[in-house]
Amino acid sequence: MILFTKKLSKNYYLELSMLHQIRSFKDGITFFELSKNLDLYKVEHNPRFRIMLIVLNFKIFEFEIHT
Repeated sequence: MILFTKKLSKNYYLELSMLHQIRSFKDGITFFELSKNLDLYKVEHNPRFRIMLIVLNFKIFEFEIHT
């Protein structure tokens, strides 16, 4: 697993994680999932923007900016 975190400003953070197995194949298979989210509701770790790609139970990348 590769993880990179950086503080962008006083309130915002950038996170990038890559190449992480999210579950074993005996539990099920996620063949392909591409997720793009913008959440503006103000609670813990929000607002946030996230892009994530999962192929065959491996998170290829997840890019997130949050408070």
